[in-house]
Amino acid sequence: MEIEGHPTQDLIEELERRGALRVDGSNAGPQPDALRFVREHVGDGPGFWLFLPTKTFLTGFDDLPPA
Repeated sequence: MEIEGHPTQDLIEELERRGALRVDGSNAGPQPDALRFVREHVGDGPGFWLFLPTKTFLTGFDDLPPA
């Protein structure tokens, strides 16, 4: 599935333009390496974690119709 122009992808890209960082993780939270990456780039300031499951993009919105 192509996610270019997907509403969720557009939102993520806008948040990144405003300073958000995209890091890998799971429903248990960000991976330890990702936390180190965040600390190195923004310090230990307050923030907000948002979990986006991979299935968030599986809406069928961008899928090609069956041939």
